[in-house]
Amino acid sequence: MAKGKKYDFNLVLVDGSWTAEIVRKITSKKTVVSKSQAGFASEEEAKIWAETELKGFLQNQIERNARRIRLVSESVEENAEESAEESDESDESEASEASETSEKDDV
Repeated sequence: MAKGKKYDFNLVLVDGSWTAEIVRKITSKKTVVSKSQAGFASEEEAKIWAETELKGFLQNQIERNARRIRLVSESVEENAEESAEESDESDESEASEASETSEKDDV
């Protein structure tokens, strides 16, 4: 499977001023503008802005994903601990019921 850039930037000339856009690739044919800035006097200014903003944007995405992964893993661990405790409690209750039953059989 080919791996392309998910985030990139476009520079557009509109009425004599440049607009820089940070775009996200949704599918091979569809993109969405995530952030844009208009009013640059030159293409070079727009490109510099787009490159720096793209780096910051990607860094924020990385940090956000790391937070989400951490929250999900903590939630999974908590659920595992709860189910282990419930399992221990049900094992204990089953064991006590079994011993009561065997005591009645002995009598």
